[in-house]
Amino acid sequence: MAKYLFTDGYVLVNSVDLSDHAFSMDTPESHEQVDVSGFSATGTKEFLAGQTTQEITIGFLQDFASAKVHATLQPLFTNRTQFLITVKPTSSGVSSTNPTFSGTVQLNQYNGLSGQLNARGEMTVTFTAATTDGLTWATA
Repeated sequence: MAKYLFTDGYVLVNSVDLSDHAFSMDTPESHEQVDVSGFSATGTKEFLAGQTTQEITIGFLQDFASAKVHATLQPLFTNRTQFLITVKPTSSGVSSTNPTFSGTVQLNQYNGLSGQLNARGEMTVTFTAATTDGLTWATA
């Protein structure tokens, strides 16, 4: 895949396509950094990779329409539901140049609206991996 402008991202949350309300996407993964340092003549620390945190952060435009962002996300947060999420760089089919990042997640925080005078209503939502299976990248 050549360089591209990110204009056609795909976001599927609990079987609801919210792509038309999404405007940003971030998929950070990090390992806990566990200090296993002992005495060292060089004074350097030693670390091992611990448990992994996987998240998907999506910026959404808010409109409070039925079957859209708030109607989909707020009950998932309130009920502490675990659900499937899928994101892709484009809405095209999954391939080696359009991988999917997906898995079971949950919402641990929810802010239904954030904005300023004469600005668009938007919100940022972070979905966190909820099972030991984690989130996975796939090309098929």
